[in-house]
Amino acid sequence: MNYEIVGSNMQYLKVKLKKGEKFYGDSGNFVSKSDSAVMEPKLAGGIMSALERKWTGATMMLTEFSAKTGDATVTISGIYPGKIYAIKLEEGESFVAEHYAFLAADETVKITMEAVNLGAAFFGGEGLLFQKFVGPGVVAIHVVGDIIEYQLDGTSDMEIDPGHLAGFDSGISYKIKFVDNVKTAMFGGVGLFMATMSGKGRVITHSVSRHKLTYAIYNDGLAQAQKNKKG
Repeated sequence: MNYEIVGSNMQYLKVKLKKGEKFYGDSGNFVSKSDSAVMEPKLAGGIMSALERKWTGATMMLTEFSAKTGDATVTISGIYPGKIYAIKLEEGESFVAEHYAFLAADETVKITMEAVNLGAAFFGGEGLLFQKFVGPGVVAIHVVGDIIEYQLDGTSDMEIDPGHLAGFDSGISYKIKFVDNVKTAMFGGVGLFMATMSGKGRVITHSVSRHKLTYAIYNDGLAQAQKNKKG
């Protein structure tokens, strides 16, 4: 996938295609295209992969972009202010991402699901399943706010608010644990549970929680609406 990441604080992905080339984008993230680009909804990977995507909370259908004549250009972006992180996967390499983060992938990338423990499902705020991408090819994910990347060397674990987790190498394991004490949970503003990341590889995080941002925007909008109604 010949791509360029454009912008600073609110980035978009610009993909250039030659005739016969294709890539998949997540439905709803389309921004623009040249008239030589064709877009078509597809069950990428077949019905089972589509059902797996649905189980993760993502859309069943992906949009297939291709060039019908000569060169074509397509731009896509996330719906929140943030940055784009691209992962180049070799044959057999894999990367796991939270289901809202996926933006685009080469047609050669297999998209499936990755199960986590039940504690993560009920208490982690990210659902039972993540999306798993298996190479070869490039995968682009959208990170809310700024990209914060950690490299774990396997000697120590990392604890993170599950809402800030964007993705991680498949060699990293993900578990849920209680915060240190009840007082911290009740008055520390960090929630009841933390994600514990173990193993060797990279962990990509959102600097801003997608869920907290949505909640804040909703509450601000509601408060403004009530103020306007009273005025």
